[in-house]
Amino acid sequence: MRVFAVGQEPTGVIAIGQIPTGIIALGQGATGVIAIGQASRGFIAVGQLAVGVYAFGQLALGVVWAGGQLAIGGTTSVSMLGLGVLGRFVPWRRASFEPRRIGSVSGVVWRAFALTVIVAVVAVVALYPVADVILREGGIFRSPPRVLR
Repeated sequence: MRVFAVGQEPTGVIAIGQIPTGIIALGQGATGVIAIGQASRGFIAVGQLAVGVYAFGQLALGVVWAGGQLAIGGTTSVSMLGLGVLGRFVPWRRASFEPRRIGSVSGVVWRAFALTVIVAVVAVVALYPVADVILREGGIFRSPPRVLR
């Protein structure tokens, strides 16, 4: 198991570098459970281009929540131009969740379709690479097999 890794393409529990991958990843192309960097992807992603379940950045795509200049997600807040499929989450107000008007049946169908597309994109772009690096042999928690000589 690699606990701390630094370098060009580090992989570890805590990874810092150019294209880091880990539980906590800090760098330009960060991939991790908590990813912070320019193009970050993971469960919680913070950066200029953030893709994850919870995302915050200039361009953010999040399944549950997205915030930033252009944010698309299940719910949005703290954004200049935010599209919350289900509504807007504003924690500092008394009524913290402002649901969108559903309207007609076609509105429900379009919202369900949009949320399905968001979930699919985040799963393929962010969650699969994180699960792969955590669970594969030679990844973070599973060391490669030792060679017997």
